[in-house]
Amino acid sequence: MSDDRLTVLHNISEIVNSGLSKETLKICIELIDNGVGGEALAQVIKSIREGIPDDKGGECEDSGESATSTPRVL
Repeated sequence: MSDDRLTVLHNISEIVNSGLSKETLKICIELIDNGVGGEALAQVIKSIREGIPDDKGGECEDSGESATSTPRVL
């Protein structure tokens, strides 16, 4: 995928507030190009996000990390 196309897709991604970084978006596109179903990929991303603490200072049940630790971008 050309860098221009990725930039356009990332801009669209930001408009719809997907929260995906440019690199993550690139990986998602590569996965879909290699046969991963888009809905399945979206469900995995959603599940991962549910395990990441929000900005309210809560803790992640699995790791015990607080939300004030370094933010993770998907």
